[in-house]
Amino acid sequence: MSFNSSSPPDWLMPEGVSKTQWEYISNEYIAENYDSSLKDNPNFHQDLGFLEKHFNKTGIILDLGCGTGRVAEFFAPKNYKVLGVDLSKPMLLQAKNKEIKGPHLFLRANMLELSQLSSNSINYSSCLFSSFGMLLDQQHRIQMLNEIFRVLKPGGKLILHVHNMWSAAKGLKGYKWLALDLIRRLSRSTHFGNKLLPIHQGISGLTLHLFTWKEISTLLKTTNFQIIETLPLGNLSWIAKQSPSIDKKFFAHGFLISCNKV
Repeated sequence: MSFNSSSPPDWLMPEGVSKTQWEYISNEYIAENYDSSLKDNPNFHQDLGFLEKHFNKTGIILDLGCGTGRVAEFFAPKNYKVLGVDLSKPMLLQAKNKEIKGPHLFLRANMLELSQLSSNSINYSSCLFSSFGMLLDQQHRIQMLNEIFRVLKPGGKLILHVHNMWSAAKGLKGYKWLALDLIRRLSRSTHFGNKLLPIHQGISGLTLHLFTWKEISTLLKTTNFQIIETLPLGNLSWIAKQSPSIDKKFFAHGFLISCNKV
């Protein structure tokens, strides 16, 4: 596998980012085709509807892993102030080239380090699609949630998307990975839940963290977030509740979780 020539050495790599992830976020072709490649994905529309339901008064939205600026495109014309944060130069270029009306700004920064933002200054924060799952180390996931908690105003809301571990139960390879991962969880391995993905647009080695419902709900509670509502993903007829039913905990592809700073 060849890496982008501008890829920094390991000791200069941004915290929480692997070389394979760097190759992905530096890929101009992926950024140029990102919106068109996902336009038919139902999650691409479900998440915006869920955000609109919970971000129900105008305010400041911090969109982490903003990509090509979908959240800004949707909310800035409604007079929300949207700050999109991403490490990908090509993605941010696509976002900046869009003619988005309304107050918005895009910033190249690491989601783990939001020192540019004042404490208690943000009304809402979102982290959609696979952004949170790209953090493969538990301490980095905790670090990011702590930073979001810091910048949110009291009562501020976070909407987070995560992939469900049980969605990996497809085919022999999926069941094998699931069995091995359950062993890793029981043995308290530090890298449980990290699943190697199929080759994606020519890039191999991408890994994504998959969550059980218990894992993500415990993680949010540990970082002082209170879950308000959860929308299980996988069937458009499923409705949001505070906690998904037992069957949804196993059969949902993932979860959209609305929680607030307590």
